[in-house]
Amino acid sequence: MKNSGIFFVSVALLLFSTAAQPKPKTSRLEIPQRGPNEKIIQHTGYATSYNHQHHQPNWVAYELFNQRLVAVTERNNRFTQDPMVKPPTCLSADYTKSGYDRGHLVPAADMLWDDDAMRESFYMSNISPQVPGFNRGIWKVLEEKVRDWARSGSHLFICTGPLLGDTLKRHIGVRNAVTVPDYFFKAIVDTVGVDRGVAYIIPNHSSKSSLSTFAVPIDYLEAIISRDLFPALDDEIEIKIEKMIGFRER
Repeated sequence: MKNSGIFFVSVALLLFSTAAQPKPKTSRLEIPQRGPNEKIIQHTGYATSYNHQHHQPNWVAYELFNQRLVAVTERNNRFTQDPMVKPPTCLSADYTKSGYDRGHLVPAADMLWDDDAMRESFYMSNISPQVPGFNRGIWKVLEEKVRDWARSGSHLFICTGPLLGDTLKRHIGVRNAVTVPDYFFKAIVDTVGVDRGVAYIIPNHSSKSSLSTFAVPIDYLEAIISRDLFPALDDEIEIKIEKMIGFRER
């Protein structure tokens, strides 16, 4: 794309003006490429695409920056169906006594900046089956690392999801057959100050390995899922960021 400097100045001004608002509008830089017949649901703090075959999100996407880490509400803890998804999402009860956690893809801890954002983070359109040791272990470590980057001044665009496919054999649920993913991914870019990015592909089980073990270039992840995760980025910036294999510190 041409005029990339003007584009990112405009985006920066938009993000600065919306950050002070209680419910800022998304810049949509975090929204991935839309698939055939795919419906994107936009909530207060995140966007999601729901997979009715596997009864969980294809992906979720959101922004995170320092102002959104200032808590003005409390954790909700009430898992509910997403009223905007038709046909309905799976039920919270599909996870009961399954041995799997109701795993947030957009962390509730990243939605403390707004009551509605917090409530909507407990919609089942933001939930996937996660092994407890994964959800409360290395996945939590990654979520905390991302928040550390946001606190340091980064303005992050994040896309997260399960790796889904017809070869997956594990399912939970009584009313709905919810597929249990073998892997989850998280892709993160920062275009403020220093253009940088990284993706992680982590198996859905307990791990004591370091996060760097699972770091890959974003374009490697995109090849696996056959989707451009950050199509709204300036082409030159996108090519540079998506070949990085680590989120280098400032």
